Amino acid sequence: MNVSFTDNITLTLLDAIKPAILSARELKFAVAFMKYSGYVLIEQELKACLEKNARIEFLLGLDFQTTEPKVLKILNKLSLDNSQLKCYCFRDASFKDTSIYHPKLYLLNNEKEVVISLGSSNLTEGGLRDNIEANVVIKADIKEEVVSDIYGIYNRFKFQQYRFEPDTKYIDNYEEAYNRIRKRNIEALREESTKKLLERLIDQEKDLPKPISIGPELFGWQKIVYEKLPLGKFRTRDIYRFEDEFRKYYPGNRNICAKIRQILQQLRDMGLIENPGRDSWVRHARR
Repeated sequence: MNVSFTDNITLTLLDAIKPAILSARELKFAVAFMKYSGYVLIEQELKACLEKNARIEFLLGLDFQTTEPKVLKILNKLSLDNSQLKCYCFRDASFKDTSIYHPKLYLLNNEKEVVISLGSSNLTEGGLRDNIEANVVIKADIKEEVVSDIYGIYNRFKFQQYRFEPDTKYIDNYEEAYNRIRKRNIEALREESTKKLLERLIDQEKDLPKPISIGPELFGWQKIVYEKLPLGKFRTRDIYRFEDEFRKYYPGNRNICAKIRQILQQLRDMGLIENPGRDSWVRHARR
């Protein structure tokens, strides 16, 4: 595993990750917001990846209408033209009592090595190149446990109740809210007409498709634990019996049982299993 740092002074995040984007077979971006200025810096690389049938996902925040409608329209069109690209959004927290979505995670997987960036950079020209930022960039073999843990974080972002896939109508209404709030900022948020517009967006979200958690999308720890879960009811100790088998995957982990408990909780939060009582779990057959 190799760890380096970018600050956009001695090394930009763009320069650090661009080669990994070009070689990736799976690209995942989870950022608080994205702007067209950031998209154009990696546009050609993304299109080249799609031509090679790579899988690309964006998990974008809409908090305080910071993500630009222009880039949502571009990603929506790309997703309609190519099913290998998906764009999901996180509900705006400025109107309803939900958590603010604030990660800056880049995950680039070429099926042998994974390049991960975690830090302060959103997917904008400033975040990738011009601002003073602080990011850690990790290059690791796909089998290393750190890669499993990062995938686990990403999946927990993706599979939760406030994530949805915007359509053209939603983006048009979002653009109206964006333009109004960008022009008048906090003052516009207090107006009744703006509140009604945001309410309309939230109503629309209820009917929009959500990412459905399925076993094949799991990776690392989540995958190996899920594959051992019996259908129907089981207890945590039933999974402890696979401790030695799990250790073969991650021999550096000295607390396998604690890891099993953690992963069961993650699978519950992703909707793959239920937790009806203490130390009691249920796995249902999935279609």
